[in-house]
Amino acid sequence: MENIINPSLTICIPTWNRGPAALRQVLKTLPFLQPDWEILVLDNGSNLYPEEYKEIETKSKLDSSLRYIKNERNLGFPGNFLACFELTNAAYIQILSDEDFSHPPVVLEALKVLKENPLLGALRGSIGSLPDQNPRNRNIYPDRFLKGGDDALCEFSLTTNYLSGMIYNRTLLVSLGLPNRVELALADNVACVTYPHLYLDILVASACDVATVSEIVCFEGPEMREPETLKQLAQGGAYSFSARLDQFIGFRDLFREICDGKQLGLLIFLYLRLVSKYYHMFHCDISLHQTRGLNIVALHESLTAFFWSATNIPEFVDYADVIRGEFDKAVLVSKRSLNI
Repeated sequence: MENIINPSLTICIPTWNRGPAALRQVLKTLPFLQPDWEILVLDNGSNLYPEEYKEIETKSKLDSSLRYIKNERNLGFPGNFLACFELTNAAYIQILSDEDFSHPPVVLEALKVLKENPLLGALRGSIGSLPDQNPRNRNIYPDRFLKGGDDALCEFSLTTNYLSGMIYNRTLLVSLGLPNRVELALADNVACVTYPHLYLDILVASACDVATVSEIVCFEGPEMREPETLKQLAQGGAYSFSARLDQFIGFRDLFREICDGKQLGLLIFLYLRLVSKYYHMFHCDISLHQTRGLNIVALHESLTAFFWSATNIPEFVDYADVIRGEFDKAVLVSKRSLNI
């Protein structure tokens, strides 16, 4: 059966070794698709749960609104994320973690907003929780339209690390070459490697209008985590202390590139916001650091010293006193939240 050649929307599900979750989402979402919508399951070379992935593949051969693509090798999360933009002709895409569920009636309304505003590069919808489920990533955003540039960078970028909930104007972003910029950054920016979607969102905010909506565009599904995952992340994964430091510098450098030495006030604001965000990330990662037997107070002091040392860039030379005052406020808030 031939697939839809030019869908208006592709719901992209990048997945790796979580076949039951991907299958559950496909089965739940398929009945509610519009005639010109499709689901694209991007299997990143999985070697677990072959039966579930096979069921998705078999169903895709019988249903034109479902496509299943298995990469010959694991492209890493960034490669699979970028494939969402490359492997469809859709004007718009919604990207979801494989464990979550799209909410098609609200997505349909969101598409109307995007179509009425051709310069709108991305719309971040709210994330809901299903009944009888412990919320993990639930988030209700305000109804807000932000002009590209200062407003969008300050109020839209770095507001969440979570992939699900975003709907992109794929046609506009591809025409501006933004996915290509993400791909190029993978060679030398650790922040992009770990969080390509956040990296893209910053680029989108700098170049396009953006919006957030209070309506729920997706629901978080039951979490799927292998038993050793937390331990692995604590030892040397994306959530390790050293990885967080590299990510911080990666985002700092992206903000420097965007501000281009001409918007120092904006760069200072974004840098201080980045400091606050990574203090928050430190709080979220404490259980991982404790898994390694690390001293949280000493680690927090090291983090503070690192953040301050990262202000040693040419743009900030004449603004050290201003930055220091605001920086100290962020440190105090962080300490209070940790009771140290």
